[in-house]
Amino acid sequence: MSTRHDVIVVGAGFAGVAAATALAERGARVLVLETRQRPGGRAYSWTDPRTGEIQDNGQHVLGAFYDETLRLLRRIGTEPALAVDPTFHLRVWERGRGTFELRCPTLPSPFHWLAAVGTCSRLSPQAKLLALALPGRARALISRNGDGSTLTVDEWLARIGGREDLSTVLRPLALASLNEDPLEGSAELFAQVLERIFKSPARSSGLALPRRGLGELMDGFEEYVARQGGEVRYRSTVLGLRIEAGRLTGLSLLGGDRIEARRVVLAVPHDRAGWMLAPEHFGDCLEITRASWSPIVSTVHTYDRPILPSRFVGLVGTHTQWAFDRGRTGTQERHVVGTVRSAAFSDVERPGRAILEETAGELAEAFPAARGATLLDARVYKERRATLRSLPGVQRLRPPTEIGVRGLYLAGDWTKTGLPPTIEGAVLSGHRAAALAWS
Repeated sequence: MSTRHDVIVVGAGFAGVAAATALAERGARVLVLETRQRPGGRAYSWTDPRTGEIQDNGQHVLGAFYDETLRLLRRIGTEPALAVDPTFHLRVWERGRGTFELRCPTLPSPFHWLAAVGTCSRLSPQAKLLALALPGRARALISRNGDGSTLTVDEWLARIGGREDLSTVLRPLALASLNEDPLEGSAELFAQVLERIFKSPARSSGLALPRRGLGELMDGFEEYVARQGGEVRYRSTVLGLRIEAGRLTGLSLLGGDRIEARRVVLAVPHDRAGWMLAPEHFGDCLEITRASWSPIVSTVHTYDRPILPSRFVGLVGTHTQWAFDRGRTGTQERHVVGTVRSAAFSDVERPGRAILEETAGELAEAFPAARGATLLDARVYKERRATLRSLPGVQRLRPPTEIGVRGLYLAGDWTKTGLPPTIEGAVLSGHRAAALAWS
């Protein structure tokens, strides 16, 4: 092994950054190899040369209950770059019905959830009773072995007697958290999401957005690693891992370079891991390397005035699923609204102009303030490889951190975290890998 570095981390997405900084915190000298020229992986931002505004590659929403992510941000000093709504407050506009809210008051868990359900005008008395039983039903599904892992969200709602009004509240949450249509998404993973919301104290049950851009959440990452004697190398592409007799011995890089290594955290996407390792190294989890992706389509609409009634608004009955108030930008009156379409399989091949026009029309339909506002700019972002699909059958294929190669540790939102493929899952996997690699 190189005498300079104790552990090599391949990949500088959220999983790799979490692993590298956690290792450095433990005193390890880390070498990070990243093929791009920036950290962040599939969640990143840049500065628009036309306007000087920071743009993300899509709208990314985090939770105030993302404990592992907040732990990472505190470590590198970027937690203030995240604007957090402490308590859960979901405002939803439903086509043909109007607006309803689900709001958690500042009460101890689970009373905050009981109060939120009890005051939600969209739920009938029968649906409220079903909703009050959801914490127990989520725990039961998580602990169940066998048929629980094969259920879709819609099948689970049908089993628990999910009424139409309860489904109206829960299906948007499932779609957003899984990036999967509830008809196909894993009920077990959705139960994990609900469990975290139910268990989180009211003061940390809400949603969060980066104040300016996702890139700010990574500011100082390289300096943090360097202060502990480590190094981050961008434009360094690892082609494969060298393994002899079940033990990791090194890395092969694009250009022919080789690096000796006895400890490596492999924090790359599932398909890339598939061609960096031999099939036999994955064992029963090999099929994960060929698992498909679920896309996300986002838009950014800039108006001459605010148009949303709150920071987060869900939309039901429209192609646009969520709208987010990104606030005022620049020196002129420019107010940014981000929108999201999860599991957007039907949109990835549509012309961007059609998506932008459709979204602007739906925003005007839902929010009266948009009808008198001037649209100054609009952009669409298509992330075809946003997340691993959250299908029931895929979950059993997600590999653990260790797969039987001594010195090799896997990290990424596609590994067996118990969570959907999210930023929180990625960070959790990185922290787990670091703990095993340098204990």
